[in-house]
Amino acid sequence: MKITAYSMLYSIIAASVSLLAAPQDVLAQDEGVDARLEEVVVTARRRVESLQTVPIAVTSISGDELVKVGASDISEIQSRVPNLSIYPGRNQSTTLTAFVRGIGQADPLWGVDPGVGMYLDDVYIARPQGALLDIFDVERIEVLRGPQGTLYGKNTIGGAIKYVSAPLTDDFTGYVGATFGDYGTQDFKASISGALIDGVLRGKIAAASMTHDGYGKNLVTGAEMSAKDTRAVRVALDWLPSDNLTFKLAYDNTSDDGTPKGYQRLEANALCPLYGITCEPLSNPFDVENGLEPVNGTDSEGVSLMVQWDINDAWTFKSITADRESDTDNTIDFDTSQAPIVDVYATYYDEQFTQELQVLYDGGGKLAGVVGLYYLDGEAGGLVQNIFLGSIFGTTDGRTETESTAIYTDWSYNFTERLRLHAGVRVTSEDKRGVAFNAGYSDATFETVTAVTADYDQTETFDSTSPKIGLDFQVSDDIMLYGHVSRGFKSGGFNVRAQSSIFPESAEPFEDEELTNIALGMKSTFADGQFKLNTEIFTGDYTDVQVSTFTDYDSTGDGVNDAFFGNFLNAGDATVEGIEVEFWYAPDSVEWLRLSGNVNYLDASPNGFLDLNDNGIVDTQVITNAPENTYAIRADVNFPVGGGSIVGNIGYAYRDDSTLTNEGEGTEPLVQESFGVFNASVGYVTDQYSIIVHGKNLGDEEYLTNGYNIPALGIVTGSNGAPRTVLATFTYNF
Repeated sequence: MKITAYSMLYSIIAASVSLLAAPQDVLAQDEGVDARLEEVVVTARRRVESLQTVPIAVTSISGDELVKVGASDISEIQSRVPNLSIYPGRNQSTTLTAFVRGIGQADPLWGVDPGVGMYLDDVYIARPQGALLDIFDVERIEVLRGPQGTLYGKNTIGGAIKYVSAPLTDDFTGYVGATFGDYGTQDFKASISGALIDGVLRGKIAAASMTHDGYGKNLVTGAEMSAKDTRAVRVALDWLPSDNLTFKLAYDNTSDDGTPKGYQRLEANALCPLYGITCEPLSNPFDVENGLEPVNGTDSEGVSLMVQWDINDAWTFKSITADRESDTDNTIDFDTSQAPIVDVYATYYDEQFTQELQVLYDGGGKLAGVVGLYYLDGEAGGLVQNIFLGSIFGTTDGRTETESTAIYTDWSYNFTERLRLHAGVRVTSEDKRGVAFNAGYSDATFETVTAVTADYDQTETFDSTSPKIGLDFQVSDDIMLYGHVSRGFKSGGFNVRAQSSIFPESAEPFEDEELTNIALGMKSTFADGQFKLNTEIFTGDYTDVQVSTFTDYDSTGDGVNDAFFGNFLNAGDATVEGIEVEFWYAPDSVEWLRLSGNVNYLDASPNGFLDLNDNGIVDTQVITNAPENTYAIRADVNFPVGGGSIVGNIGYAYRDDSTLTNEGEGTEPLVQESFGVFNASVGYVTDQYSIIVHGKNLGDEEYLTNGYNIPALGIVTGSNGAPRTVLATFTYNF
C-alpha cells in the first residue's frame, strides 16, 4: 500500500478520535437546533433499513444531493462511491461501462454480460446500451459493492447500482427546471405527481430533454463531435384497491441522438502516409478528422408491473414483471482520420422479459428474510461492418439467446440483541445459445462473401451457486462490526468476434468468472450523531477472469504481426483486495458546514494470466479500471437567508494511474496517469424555487476514460472525460 493511502486513512481515524475526545460543550447541540447528520434509509437488502445497520458496503446518494451538484447522468456519482469507475462506453453517450473494485466489463457486444448489475426500480437492465441513465425523477441511487448474488443474482459479481425513482404522491406536487451554460447546454426537466382518485389511484409523469453542442469538431467537415441530444420520459401509476394491496405500473423511454464521441489520437498513425496524410495528434482532445459519417442513436424503453400484497404484519408477497428493449446505431472511425484504416458501422438490439416473485418475512422478532424466484428470457444481437485499410471488408454478425432461472434466499437471525447471523444462497441455471456468421466480403456493399471466418450455432448451460454467510455485532448503539464471506459470478458466453478459421478455439464458449470475497467492516456514528465513519476491508479470489482483447497475429508467417482479431477468453485468475473508508461530518459548532468524502486503496493483481489455449498470442498482465489509490473530499455549506438558504459545495476527487485496456502479447495497454478534478456549486434555494451555478472540472483536466491500442493498424486512441463547464440551473417547485 502506498504511503499516501496510509496517511489519508490515518488522518480520518485521527479526526474521529479527536471528535470523541473533544469537550462536551463543543459537541453539544444548540437548544432547538438539530444539526446532526440525517438518517439515510436504503433498500439494499430488499427491505427498508438504516444505512448504518446494513452489514454490507453500500453508498446511498439522494436525489437532492445530485441536484445540488448539477449531476447530469449517473457517471457523475463516480467520486461519491469508493472504488467505482463508471463512464460512457464505446463512442456512445448512453452506453454504460461500470467497474467496482476493478471488476466489470467494458465490451458492449452481445456475447458478453456486464459485471456490475444495473437496476431501475428493482428491474435488471441486461445490456449496457441506454443504461447510463440521466439524472431526473430520482429519489436516490444506491451502489452495493462486492458480490450481490443472494439478492441481485447474475452479473453482480462486482456489485449493483440501484436507480430508485421518486415515489408517487397523494398530494399534487411537481417541478420544472432548466439548465443553461457552456457548449450551448440546454436541459429541461419537469415532473408532476398526484392523486387521480383520492386514496385509490395516483399518477406521475416526468420528462427531460438534455442537449449540448459538441466538445470538439471534425476539422475536415465541421461536424460536431461529443454532442448530446437525449430525451427521456417516465410515466407511473399506483393503484391501491385495498389497504394491503398495491399495483405499480411504470413505463420509461430514452432516445439518444447525440453525435459520437471524439476519440483523441494519442500517437501519429504510421499507416496514414500511405494515404498521403500524416495523422499527427491534434491539440484539442475532442477534435477529429474522421472520414466516416458520424452516426449515433440509441432508443430504449421498458414497462414494468409491481404487485405488492401485505398478507399480514409479518408476511409480504411481491411480483415484479418487466419487459425492456433497445436499438442502437453507431459508427466508429477508429483511426480518427480521413484514411479508411478502420471504419466501423454497428447496430445492436436487445429484448428482455423478466419475472421475479418474492416472499418477504419480518415479524419484528429474531428472524427476517426473503425467498425469491427469478426468470429472464432475453435476446441480444447485432451486425458490425468493418472496413480495414480501405480494401478489407468483414462483418461480425449474430445473436445470443439467454434463458435464466434462479431461486434465492437471504435471511438474518438475531442470536442476541447484539449478535446477528446473515446467510443466503442463489442457485442459477442459464441456457445460452450463441449464433454467429462472421465473414469477409468483396466490397463495401457487404453482399458477396469471399471468406467465412466463423460460423457457429452453439448451446451451452451455465450453472452457478452463490452462497453468503456472515455475522454482525452491535458493539454499542453507535458502532456495528460485521464480516461475511460471499461468492458472485458473471455468466459465461460466446466470442461473437471469433476468427475460427485461424483460431478454432476462439469459437468455443467461455466460462463463468467467479469471485469469492471475504469482507470485514464497521458502521459507526460518533459525537452525538455529528460524525459517521464506515469502513470495509476486503480480499477476493477472482477466478476465470473474462478478458476482451484486440489480438495481433502473424497472418503470413513472416514473423511480423500484420493482422488482428477480437478475442474474448477466460484469461486466468487474480486477487482483488483493498480498504474503503467513507466519512460524513456535521459539526454542531458550525451548523452551516458539512464535510464528507472517501479514501480508498485497491490492489487488483493477476496471478499470472494465460491465453485461451497456451499458444502465447494473448498474455495480459493487468486488471483494468482499478486505480490503486482514490480519494474525494467535499464541503457543503448552507446559510439561512431570508426565506431560503445560500447553498454551496466544493469538492476534489483524485484517482491514481489506471490501466484502460487489455491487449495482446507485446502490446502496451493504455494507462491514464493520476489526476484530480475540482467541482463547485453555489446558489440560493427556497421551498419553492432554486437558482444554482455549477462549475465542473474547473481545472479543465484532460483525462482518458477508455480507448484502443491496435498496433497492426497503427491505432492508439482514447476518449476523454468532459472539459470544464459552467452551468446555471433554475428550478420551480409546486
